[in-house]
Amino acid sequence: MLIARLKKETNIVEYVLYMFQIEDIIRSFQFNFELIDQHIIQQFDQTEAVKKEIKSWYLELIQSMKSENIEKTGHLKSLNETISGLDVLHKTLLTTIQDKKYQELYDQAKSPMQELVRKSGGKGTSHEVEIALNGLYGLLVLRLKKETVSNQTQEEMAKISALLAHLNFQYFQIKMH
Repeated sequence: MLIARLKKETNIVEYVLYMFQIEDIIRSFQFNFELIDQHIIQQFDQTEAVKKEIKSWYLELIQSMKSENIEKTGHLKSLNETISGLDVLHKTLLTTIQDKKYQELYDQAKSPMQELVRKSGGKGTSHEVEIALNGLYGLLVLRLKKETVSNQTQEEMAKISALLAHLNFQYFQIKMH
């Protein structure tokens, strides 16, 4: 909760990726709050008041995930709305604003994103930003599992990461005005 709040205020892309991870953690504990409390919340070096706040946050997420029927797959409605908003910004940067730097980064990332769509069989591909986020999250999961990632995959994902970094930058530039 503390990390999510900080990320949401400073790096919207990292926030989305972090929330993907939190959703997966909740699923891995099969929505068992006692296990989440024992293995995650109690590990935080925080006061009891802060831990209580974190507990409330996890309980709220569990309830939302259940009520939104995303126990097995999918993302929270609020997270999907954030992704959709980022995709609107993505399209705006490419067309209306015609951000030259963003257009260059997009040209470099387009082929790797198409490859992600091909490899996923079209799952999770309603927006280009969603494709990019899913790809980066997949890379994160592979790294957490300490699996080998080819140099080519790392290079391709670096292109997608650069695109999302610029999207994040523009998101906060617009948000500040």
